[in-house]
Amino acid sequence: MSQQQAYAQPPAPRPFELDVEKLRDLERHNKLPVFTTFQDHADGDFTVIVAGKGVYLWDAEGNQYLDGCSGIGNVGLGYDQTEIADAVHAQMKTLPFHLGGWNFSTPPSIELAAKLTQHAPDGLNRVIFVSGGSEANETVIKVSRLYFRLRGFEKKTTAIALDRSYHGATYGAASLTGLPHMHEHFEPMLSKVRHIPTPYRYRCEQCGTQPACTLACADMLEKVILEEGPETVAFFIAEPVLGGGGGIPLPPEYFQRIRAICDKYDVLMVSDEVITGFGRTGKMFAIEHAGVTPDMISTAKGINSGYLPLGAVLLHEKIYDTFLQAPEGTDFSHGYTNSGHPVCCAAGLKTLEIMERDQLVDHAARMGALFHEGLAELHSSPIVGDVRGLGLTAGLEFVQNKEMREPFPPETNVADYVRRAAMKRGLLVRELGPDIIFMAPPLIITQQEVGLLLQRLKDTLTETEAWLAAKA
Repeated sequence: MSQQQAYAQPPAPRPFELDVEKLRDLERHNKLPVFTTFQDHADGDFTVIVAGKGVYLWDAEGNQYLDGCSGIGNVGLGYDQTEIADAVHAQMKTLPFHLGGWNFSTPPSIELAAKLTQHAPDGLNRVIFVSGGSEANETVIKVSRLYFRLRGFEKKTTAIALDRSYHGATYGAASLTGLPHMHEHFEPMLSKVRHIPTPYRYRCEQCGTQPACTLACADMLEKVILEEGPETVAFFIAEPVLGGGGGIPLPPEYFQRIRAICDKYDVLMVSDEVITGFGRTGKMFAIEHAGVTPDMISTAKGINSGYLPLGAVLLHEKIYDTFLQAPEGTDFSHGYTNSGHPVCCAAGLKTLEIMERDQLVDHAARMGALFHEGLAELHSSPIVGDVRGLGLTAGLEFVQNKEMREPFPPETNVADYVRRAAMKRGLLVRELGPDIIFMAPPLIITQQEVGLLLQRLKDTLTETEAWLAAKA
């Protein structure tokens, strides 16, 4: 029996949950939509998901979907990990909440911090817990400012990020983000952020036509540091694989050059692993592919497989040593109500236990290789210009002229058509603008399920090609 057949029937939702029109009406009249248009939401253009098992989801109308996105890159262990649910239940019965600051702590947060440092690159021995990725990158901003202020460099407040980066939706994290639509209605953003070009091989103006990356984009970091003045630049932040920016993996050599530049000018290097952490790329943290150690890692999503809100910032010991040398009475006036929430941390502990026991990082590396082997065949499609990614992440970019790499007109919105056509075939993918889709299936995906995902995607592209031909 196939995995798909084995999961043919999820636990039956309660009857009221299947009253789709009632749910849609309540949604339209009581919730404010996020990351969708107001009009689409008002028109009821949304799907009500009611159950999940393994890599599959079911909506309120009984349609089954293979989740090619792991929710939003977070549900790495799939949707039916009863061990995590049991650990959460046990912790809620024992201690549902207590502070994670003011000299209070709890066993799950202590144990999870220790476990995280065991898996982190050498030297990243300190952990600050938060509730998610945006809070993690807000924390990075404040950690960097405290670190340099305590060292007497009060002007070191400028951050440098990539022009296609996504680092979160809160104000500071959105300021770090390079995507214009994240700024459009909320400007002015934080003034002390500069953006440099992304190493985007497919469309790189500096070396896209060369046999290999020249690392000219990395050298832009040094150029901007010198423009701003090294005495003003606090940190550089980048995702090892850009998620919202197009599923673009950054070459290992890029981070090696970045590390050298940061060291030269006393600039902190931050790896944003909100998406790429916890096995997503076939390593526990994606920066390990580059063989360099950042000064901070911001992470969330896969830390407890998305079962509860949780994120973390891992700090290098050199930062902590500076904090210890602060004048007496200095504290880190930062944190959140749910920093180190014991129930969320209990879910994180169980997640890491399952990952270790089932060797899911190695499994993700093997499935990622199969995934990209199959995706490479999509280059034969007349509308697929680029296929990229690392491990269980992938971005597909659509073009109307492959030789010239010419994109479709934005109003064609090919990615939206692909997303909807894939849904009709029982596959969830994420659109990133008018011409890119992104996928990040659960780490537990099997070889058979990888094949099923690829077949549904191929069928979707065949339909899309026919749709575009008819429009032409």
